[in-house]
Amino acid sequence: MTRTQPHEGDVIVWTKPACQQCRMVKFRLEAAGVPYVEADITAPAHADDLAHFVRLGFSSAPITEYRGIAVPGFMPSEIDRVIEAWRADHQQEVKA
Repeated sequence: MTRTQPHEGDVIVWTKPACQQCRMVKFRLEAAGVPYVEADITAPAHADDLAHFVRLGFSSAPITEYRGIAVPGFMPSEIDRVIEAWRADHQQEVKA
């Protein structure tokens, strides 16, 4: 298997079932108007993705990814960094 690659420009939130921190990340992205793709890191189809994150030293969900940024857990300042990076890349889509 190969690691799942988000489409160009996608924010991807790697989640697991019944994860409160995952819900908090998704809520923060939604409140900021940032679209995202959700993927269950515990699904068998994502075993290579899970192995990738374990090699990076990440041991819990969620993991929020965007263009080389990978944020483990719910760290508001780091999620805001993802939001700002997405907005910088999508200025025409950001509502005033």
